[in-house]
Amino acid sequence: MGFFGFGNKKKAVTYKLVKNNRAVYVGTTNSPKLRNAQHIAAGKKYDYMQITSPRVSKSEAERRETRNLSSYRKATGKKPKYNKTSNGKFNKWY
Repeated sequence: MGFFGFGNKKKAVTYKLVKNNRAVYVGTTNSPKLRNAQHIAAGKKYDYMQITSPRVSKSEAERRETRNLSSYRKATGKKPKYNKTSNGKFNKWY
């Protein structure tokens, strides 16, 4: 961790929101607690947030998210319920 605890600012994790043992959202964030609170405030219905990667660079986290979404689509034929895009690209990064 860097000076004053800022070492992980540019690091991110991939995660999924799970409802009834199925992913309903796949995402990337540098702040899981904040992102979880944002999902709850937005009214998303899920049982828990599962972190699916260690902290990695933002670009690596984005690649992993894209792979996770691709795997989900191959397995189910659709994107997770709450994902707005199907390619892993997003407008805002948390």
